[in-house]
Amino acid sequence: MKRARRTPRRRRTGLAPQRLTVIALFALTGFGLLAVRAAQLQTIDAERLARIAERQSATRMVIQPKRANILDRNGNLLAISANVQSVAAAPIKINPAQRRQTARELSRVLGIPAREIERRIASRKQFIWIARWVEPEIAEHVQRLGLDGVFLRKERRRYYPNGTLAAAYVGIAGRDGIGLTGLELDFERELRGESASIPASRDARGTRLPHISSSADSGEGEPLRLTLDAKLQHSADKALQRSLKRTGARSGSLVALDPRNGDVLALAQAPTFNPNQFWSENSKNFRVRAIVDPFEPGSTLKPFSIAVALESGMVDARDVFDCENGKWSVLNRTIHDMKPHRVLSVHDILRVSSNIGAAKIANRIGSKELVVGLRRFGFGKRTGSGFPGEASGVLRNLAENQQVERANIAFGQGLAVTALQLAGASAVIANGGNRVVPRLALREGSDSSHASEDRVISRETAALVLKMMRSVVENGTGKRAALTDHSVAGKTGTAQKVVDGTYSRDRHVASFLGVVPAVNPRLVVVVVLDEPVGAYSGGEVAAPVFREFAGSAVRQLGIPVGGAE
Repeated sequence: MKRARRTPRRRRTGLAPQRLTVIALFALTGFGLLAVRAAQLQTIDAERLARIAERQSATRMVIQPKRANILDRNGNLLAISANVQSVAAAPIKINPAQRRQTARELSRVLGIPAREIERRIASRKQFIWIARWVEPEIAEHVQRLGLDGVFLRKERRRYYPNGTLAAAYVGIAGRDGIGLTGLELDFERELRGESASIPASRDARGTRLPHISSSADSGEGEPLRLTLDAKLQHSADKALQRSLKRTGARSGSLVALDPRNGDVLALAQAPTFNPNQFWSENSKNFRVRAIVDPFEPGSTLKPFSIAVALESGMVDARDVFDCENGKWSVLNRTIHDMKPHRVLSVHDILRVSSNIGAAKIANRIGSKELVVGLRRFGFGKRTGSGFPGEASGVLRNLAENQQVERANIAFGQGLAVTALQLAGASAVIANGGNRVVPRLALREGSDSSHASEDRVISRETAALVLKMMRSVVENGTGKRAALTDHSVAGKTGTAQKVVDGTYSRDRHVASFLGVVPAVNPRLVVVVVLDEPVGAYSGGEVAAPVFREFAGSAVRQLGIPVGGAE
């Protein structure tokens, strides 16, 4: 019997034709869309995309101009900018396996702990500083190492050729070339100039690629010529430093200016610092004490309270006052003199520095007249020098019944002044009664012999007070300020410091203000010593500093022997 024949099954050959057709249509549609998009990108959107790409890759590099020089009045360099090399790195380009070895190599050259360098290059940053402003031989050594990801970058560094000379006053510019303190900060805009930028591109990692052919049109800063005299400044620095060793004072300040125009010829302080290594110095010494630190002037204020009284017309130079044999009670306060005196003339009250006499003179004119008159001298407000952070001092208004406060102010307690204020006020007496604004910089076309016409006191009053101040040095409390060949007018000051709200018995500020020559004055000098140890009166410790400095200054300025009398 024959078996029935089977109809063979059709072997499956893959997907159904319908599915293939669908897939093919989708593929063709996709390719079509891609083609359309590609055409769109190359034609319609090409310009827009090019602009986007340019914005993403293009950048600008800011080029800072060379910071201008600072010079003294005679053209001697006080601050200058120079190109230096700094060591930098691109951690992203340093092989992690080589970090430790790279850190060790750099540590041997730079003197920075290897662990610190390794920690810093372990980041994925594109740029870090390793060491700023290195010496040329160190830069060459680093370059010879040829370390991956480590390179040199040129910077500008501020140099101060005279080191500590007028360091706080001239100030410092930081590592970024911006003025931080002193005149570097005060004249930042003039010294820095106008920055410029050049076009640059960024690669895929964001590294900037400058356009070599581009040039930066930057405006360099303007050189700054100070009123300062470097030779006088050197003498002032030396006199102050020696005084601190001799007296044990915590600090000292000296201001010297020309009373005819207010030119600041020297402004010294001790202790000082080296601005070329400012990052390792005590920042407390960056402060210009003569301008920003007020102090109670003590008896150095008496020439001004007496001048106010004489100018008021209520006190005559021939008047006499009973100085109560050295002890006088005002309400609940007893005023003492260093030495007992009976009847003294106005002239002798200043010569022997009688507190009681000064208080009685102030009583004659009253509180309002005293305060208003002292404000005319510039006390209680900034001098107008423009120095950053300048203090205004303290001079409060008084009621007529505030007898104790009025007496205190008359002999220099209960108010605060700066050394620059005191110098500016002294210039009024020295130049015949005109106010001067302390001048820090010489401007083009400025007249170094021009005196202000802003009158504070009459020429007659100024001459009377200057004559009294001359007797202070010749046979009064300021004998140690006398010069052999030149006449000197001056006034000593000794003030108790306020500690925890009360006057201390063992902490003092000693001061001396001097004018030389006493006839046709050329120089006003204020010396302040903070907390001298042992001897502490202005006549004992501050007057000798004046003598040392002024003796050198009159020779350097060529002032005729005898003071051109």
